[in-house]
Order: sequence, then structure tokens, then C-alpha cells
Amino acid sequence: MARRTRPAGGSSPAGEMAVAVVQADLLVPGCLSLKEKRSVVKGLLERARSRFNASVAEVGAQDLLQRATVGAALVANDRRLLSSEAEALLAFLAGCPDVQVLDRQVEIL
Repeated sequence: MARRTRPAGGSSPAGEMAVAVVQADLLVPGCLSLKEKRSVVKGLLERARSRFNASVAEVGAQDLLQRATVGAALVANDRRLLSSEAEALLAFLAGCPDVQVLDRQVEIL
């Protein structure tokens, strides 16, 4: 299969795949055990997967009691749509009453 490269600095041509990588550092207050934290995070990830059709996982801070790092990947052929979906995913996380978003990153590839 031939490898294609995209032009430097330009937006991707119509129909070319774009990927958004989202990372959010979360505070999970009130958890008294790792089991309780994992239960809260697992429910949040399942809801995010279902709502956004995204690949979502806890990717860091698994052994910290009240912290979690969540990563997500979204794929589309329209960068503007992808950007708005990534922001909607972060807004969803921020709107969850069980967690607080401490930091967030979005990278569009």
C-alpha cells in the first residue's frame, strides 16, 4: 500500500481521515478506595463511549485514589466536526457531577 503525505501547513483534502486525541486529567472527589474510584470512572467512560462513539480509556493515574487521566480518540473526515466533537466530549466530562476536570488537551492529527 502506498503511503501518502499531506501538504505541510494546509488543511486535509476533502475525504481524508482526521483523528482527534483528547486527554483529560480528572479529580474524583469523595472516593475512599480505588475500587470506588474505578467504579465512578468506568461508568463515566461507558457513557462517553456510548454518547460519542469514541474509543475512551483510563490511561493514567490508575493507582492514585482521587485522580484519573482519561484518553479518547475520535475519527472523522471533517476537521471542524472533529474539533467540535472533541470539545463536546470535554464538556460532557466537565458536566459530570462525580468528577472535576483539572486539565485538558486536544490534538487534531
